[in-house]
Amino acid sequence: MRHDTHSATPAPETVTVQDLRLPNGCILCGGDLAVRFTGATAASYCPRCNWLSHPPVRREDGNVFMTQPAGGVA
Repeated sequence: MRHDTHSATPAPETVTVQDLRLPNGCILCGGDLAVRFTGATAASYCPRCNWLSHPPVRREDGNVFMTQPAGGVA
């Protein structure tokens, strides 16, 4: 798992940005999933199938939980 930390500085507070890559994390095609955590939100992108998502994130006891809900259109 790859993990990078960046710091963006919007006025007047500082927001921490963390990037990570989840191997085989895309629920659509099984490709590597790039995830960016910014504050209490997340955005994910799969370069193989171009799926972009904003998965729900919750923090609990120092851990971060991200959910990729499966859904589709019939």
